[in-house]
Parts: sequence; C-alpha cells; structure tokens
Amino acid sequence: MSNNFSATHFSQLTLPLYNDLPNFNLYMDQVIDEVNQYLQPLTGTKITKSMINSYVKQGLVDRPEKKRYARSHLAEILVVSVMKQILSLDTIKQAMTIALKLDPIDKAYNQFIEVFNTELTQIKTTNLSATDYQRMAVHALLSKSLVEQMLAQKPLDD
Repeated sequence: MSNNFSATHFSQLTLPLYNDLPNFNLYMDQVIDEVNQYLQPLTGTKITKSMINSYVKQGLVDRPEKKRYARSHLAEILVVSVMKQILSLDTIKQAMTIALKLDPIDKAYNQFIEVFNTELTQIKTTNLSATDYQRMAVHALLSKSLVEQMLAQKPLDD
C-alpha cells in the first residue's frame, strides 16, 4: 500500500459560476442531469426528483414557475446538495437565508463557488500521506461545529 495519496479523483472537478449555469428554464429531468454532472463526481451520489421536491417544500429552493427551473434554482440546488454532505438542512437554510439577505443570488452563489473551487484546487495539488485523513476529519468536525455555533449566534435580523 502506498504511503501517499493524490487527489486525482478531483482532477477534473470544479463547480460552475453563476453565469456558467444555463440561462434558460429547465424541466425537472434537465435540472437533475445538470446538477448530477457536478454532484456525482464530488459526492458519489445523485440528486433525485424527490430530493428537489423536498428542498422546495422545506423552503431551501424557491418554487419553480410552471414546473420550470431558472438559473437561480440550479444555484440553490447545487449549494444545498454540496452542503448537505456535512450540514443539516436546517443549518443550510439558515446560512442561505443570511447569505441572501446580504447579497443577491448570483453574488452569494459565486462567493460560495469561488471558495469551494479554491479549496478544491489546493486539495488537487496536495500530496497527502496515508494518515492525513485523521487531520482532515478533525478539521471537518471542528469546522462543522464552528459553522453551527456561528449561525446559532447570528440573528436573522442583522
């Protein structure tokens, strides 16, 4: 077994900026295809119709107009799908509410994507030892806890 791990799994992965998302309305099947091309290589999972419907029902994603999803819907679905790998849907909803109070959807989404893609680039270019998973797991746990504490202290009125 090798003592080094290269994040080649992520070599072709980046998430699209807002203006790189389709600028026309999509039906559910098209949304699923569009989101899964980014989500599946990252998480190993695929989004489903019932997941999207659940996000809409819970207020994480705006309701589509006449069963058609706009660029803003894709942005919301991508953020929720990525973040739910580590945060609860309630925490994600709270974070998105705060972000969207501060900035319009395109700017808030691009800020998230730029941070995500920057971190991803750093991971892609790092050779990791076989024991780095411990440090990374602890970092993920502490970061998750810190995000939840920050959101718990952040009133939505600010």
